[in-house]
Amino acid sequence: MIQLNMEKVLITGGTGFVGRYVVREALKKGYEVHLVARNPFKAQKIFSEGVKFHFLDDFSKKDELRKIIDAIKPDYVIHLIGIIQEIKSKGITFEKVHYEYSKTLYEILREIPPKKIIHMSALGVDEKAPSKYHITKLLAEKELIKSGIPYAILRPSFILGPEQLLFVRLKPMLEKLPLLIFPDIGGYRFQPVDVRDVAECFIKAIDFKEKAVFELCGDERVSFRNIVSDFVNYIGKKVIFMPFPNSILKIFASEQYKMMWRDNICDSAKDVYPIQRLLKREPVSYKESIKWCATANQ
Repeated sequence: MIQLNMEKVLITGGTGFVGRYVVREALKKGYEVHLVARNPFKAQKIFSEGVKFHFLDDFSKKDELRKIIDAIKPDYVIHLIGIIQEIKSKGITFEKVHYEYSKTLYEILREIPPKKIIHMSALGVDEKAPSKYHITKLLAEKELIKSGIPYAILRPSFILGPEQLLFVRLKPMLEKLPLLIFPDIGGYRFQPVDVRDVAECFIKAIDFKEKAVFELCGDERVSFRNIVSDFVNYIGKKVIFMPFPNSILKIFASEQYKMMWRDNICDSAKDVYPIQRLLKREPVSYKESIKWCATANQ
């Protein structure tokens, strides 16, 4: 049931995997949803109604972004823009997308402050992290904190959903092949979280009274091998895992290798809240979530 709410929410990255669920959750709660998008045709195709679109082809264009925000004057801002892999030939880097885009946005919001900012970070951010992915995510957090605006920072582990890129790439292969051979990258562990829980957390964080950081994790700690094999099994296929030497991984996927500098699991510090604090319940179970990912749209 849609609730009536006159408050305005500005969402960046709303056409992405997580963003789509966040937008729908915000609409369900009755917020007036404004979406900054590079491709308005894609956005309109995803959200047929209820969303107000604002076109911006480059988030680096500070003056244009300021005009959009000044026209909206949002009550809340949800910042979701992020990447998991650089495309340097197109100028898409962790430094630009995670840090510079966030810095630009939060400098503008200091001039036109909303009531609160809810920011997408990542589990594993740390001053000692070897990956540019985690370091730039942490730098973005610092820009937000420096703004002085009330905030909630959300740090999810591996996010499960039918649109998860791993599953999107696996499904076509599984349709053509009776057996899948997959590299075994070892015992690195995740604590996967359902995208529907993540979206709900973003909206519920609006009403959380304190400035806060949340770690978003599900109920099980599993390896990458577990995730792939469980997904494949629900589809009714088989997978064989081949040993994948770390030396090769370092050469061909060096940044992704650095991201696995420690297990991606929740171990909340004193000043960090668990997902249950926002959901007021236990998260969707790993088994239920992975089954949904495999059987959706079948």
